[in-house]
Amino acid sequence: MGDEMRRDEETLLRDAVQALQSAEPKAELVTASAMRVAARLGIEGMNEMKIETIENCDDVRRLLNLYRAGSLPAARSLLIEAHLRDCGACRHQYKSGSSNTVNWFTPSRTRAVAVRPRIRPRAFGWALASLLALMVCSLFLYRAFWQIPPGVRAEVQSIDGSAYRISDGGDQRLTPGATLVEGDHLRTSGGAHAVLRLADGSTMEVNERSVLGVGARGHSMTVTLDNGAVIVQAAKRSSGHLYVKTPDCRVAVTGTVFSVNAGIKGSRVAVLQGTVHVAHAGIDSVVQAGDQLATNDNLTSEPVESQIAWSQDRAKYLPLLAQLAAFQHHIENIPVPPLRYSSDLLERVPSNTLLYVSIPNLGEFLSEANQIFHEQLQQSPELQQWWTSGKHRNTADLDSLVGKLHRMSQYLGEEVVVVGFKQGNNPSFALVADLKRSGLDAFLKAQLPTSNGGAGVTVLNEDALSSAVGTSNASGGFVLIRQHEVVVSNSIETLRQMNAQLDAGNSGFATGEFGKQIQAAYTRGAGVILAADLHRMMHEATGNRQARVALENSGIADVQYLIAEHREANGMPENHLNLQFTGARQRVASWLAAPAPIGSLNFVTPNAAIAVAGLSKDPKEIADDILAMAGEDKADQAEKLNEVEQKLQVNFRDDLAACLGGDFLLALDGPVLPTPSWKVVIEVNDSRRLQQTLERLTADLRNQGLSASAHKIAIESTQSGNHTFYTVHDQTTGLTPVHYTFADGYMILAPNRALLMEAIHTYATGNSLAHAAAFKALLPRDENENYSAVAYQNLSPVLTPLLTQLSGKEAEALSSLAADSKPTALCAWGKESRIEVASDSRLFGFDFLTLQAFINSGNKHPGASVHE
Repeated sequence: MGDEMRRDEETLLRDAVQALQSAEPKAELVTASAMRVAARLGIEGMNEMKIETIENCDDVRRLLNLYRAGSLPAARSLLIEAHLRDCGACRHQYKSGSSNTVNWFTPSRTRAVAVRPRIRPRAFGWALASLLALMVCSLFLYRAFWQIPPGVRAEVQSIDGSAYRISDGGDQRLTPGATLVEGDHLRTSGGAHAVLRLADGSTMEVNERSVLGVGARGHSMTVTLDNGAVIVQAAKRSSGHLYVKTPDCRVAVTGTVFSVNAGIKGSRVAVLQGTVHVAHAGIDSVVQAGDQLATNDNLTSEPVESQIAWSQDRAKYLPLLAQLAAFQHHIENIPVPPLRYSSDLLERVPSNTLLYVSIPNLGEFLSEANQIFHEQLQQSPELQQWWTSGKHRNTADLDSLVGKLHRMSQYLGEEVVVVGFKQGNNPSFALVADLKRSGLDAFLKAQLPTSNGGAGVTVLNEDALSSAVGTSNASGGFVLIRQHEVVVSNSIETLRQMNAQLDAGNSGFATGEFGKQIQAAYTRGAGVILAADLHRMMHEATGNRQARVALENSGIADVQYLIAEHREANGMPENHLNLQFTGARQRVASWLAAPAPIGSLNFVTPNAAIAVAGLSKDPKEIADDILAMAGEDKADQAEKLNEVEQKLQVNFRDDLAACLGGDFLLALDGPVLPTPSWKVVIEVNDSRRLQQTLERLTADLRNQGLSASAHKIAIESTQSGNHTFYTVHDQTTGLTPVHYTFADGYMILAPNRALLMEAIHTYATGNSLAHAAAFKALLPRDENENYSAVAYQNLSPVLTPLLTQLSGKEAEALSSLAADSKPTALCAWGKESRIEVASDSRLFGFDFLTLQAFINSGNKHPGASVHE
């Protein structure tokens, strides 16, 4: 009886559950219930949303992408959060970053109907070809940069004490001959030391209580030092680098000896031989032999000898370190050519001089440095071993070159001047220097003889010049030896004019307006001076009337002088450029605004590779200038512009330019592969009006009945938090080349939304390039609180891995230059009648020259077509 009652109760319960499951409530009831719950929870916008039930895990997983992006309404987000707390499978899928389907959801009230695309054979072929090309490129990049090469990473050569391998399989005590593979870590106990030989041939000593791992990617190896100290003898290598990474810095080398110590307070890198590059806090610093670098200001300097005292090879390192330190000390004590505060040559150059370049006589400095090196080399067996183990095994070529330069410099005065002037209808150039003693003619004839098979240097005196036959010698040139001066040129006529002027004495050039500008540069202390009378140069070069009119309309014709100066003060470079105009800057020359805070820099991270930011005058005035520069065609250009504006229903000046401010920025702020992380920031005065104009413009362009090959552009928007993100779609190709948003009075554009969000976060936190101490340290020392424009680069982290994949000697040289590059900053400011540019960085070193050489090198991989 009891069993029958129990079965009846179970049957009734099962029937009731099935009845509840089959009784689906009406949509109106579900909506009304949802609205009541939302009202109690304070969730707005429920009355505008169509309710779609979430019944199972599949419904949840279809919405995970939108939940991650923050695009779901608040009510749906609460349901997803509740489900993820209870369902382990869905929570795991959410954390793994995957979902079952891609949902192109937009927060509009109606959902677009999907249209099945038609497969065009030609389009499919192009798509397949593009896919194959992408796969090949990806394979190459993977093999070159990220592929993990097989094999052992390091072998234990000796152990003094106890050392252990730490791996997923547990800890294991090591003995000499043991190996470390990818993923293994080595730990030394108290009082223990170990010596490892890395797979690339490098040797590494490991101090007590150190933990490190050794890995490889492509052609490079990386030693990850979690804590402790190591001394590395890096092997020479033709490609890739050896990196030593600590928690707060990265050391890059290709062949040298150095130590790295990672402790609680920070890291310290000391170099015993060669140079290393230390990347820390967004700055790549070069550390020379005998020097050291600490990553924390509270970490005071310690003698390098103390840092390597634990090494078994300290008896070898210390003498070498002492010799290198002594050599460096002697080099630092060699006096560089002093700054020049006047010049007797300035008064004697032709009065019609258009170009004036002054450089110091460096022969004595080079000779003394070479002599000190030889003395150190002869006295030190350690230095001899280091020198002969390098690439330069003899000093004959170096001695010959330095010797010739030094001997020739002994005949010359303290400076060499290059002058350019107009002679007839052609420009002429000459090099002139004071002579300190006689004998230069015999020296030049012995060192640079004229050969019968080709042109050489022709050495003349004043008598020979008067009877010389011919006018030019482009290959070898002519040298005129006077009693007190030497003049070099490729033209006999130029030598004759310079000879006559030197005989005449004071030309009056120094007291002219252009000469006074150069004299003022000498007064500030001259290292290198480059001065050009651009106004007369352009007037002489521009014979075409139409070209002259274009220059005059642009305002560029008003430029007068260019004065560029470089000097070394207390071991630091100073570079200054002054571009002067005949009056107030006009048209294009006036577009650079006066100095003021550049807010767009606040959207760039301190890790940016390139950032160019500036201030312009009112964009409406720039638009007026562009129209005014049309010159004689002004009426026609205005009519054509009016036709275009009427067709597009947009006034470019009032609807676009009027919405913009004068603050702008272009930056490369992130990885360059697979897509360069570019970023554009533009000041905006009226973001709503600008967005309406852009949407109207793109809509009008789509409705113009363009050709079938024309690209049709559309703008779509998505709300996320407090920001609206816009996506520019190319409906013809299906690509999304640009994403943008508006934030704090600026329009930010980037190739993806992640970069936009990073820019917003950077601005909000204040952790930007503009506030980075390393960036501010690069700015020139002057009276300016603000600038009109700033150009910054730190290309080494970007260029170095790319350049190492090229082939040939030129590629190797470029890789070395890129590794030696340092961050630089260039600042400009606009005044009423001039533009000035200054930098305390070594702009004329490796940085921009490396980039230019990389672009123009013509270095191609084997098999590349010569027609590419």
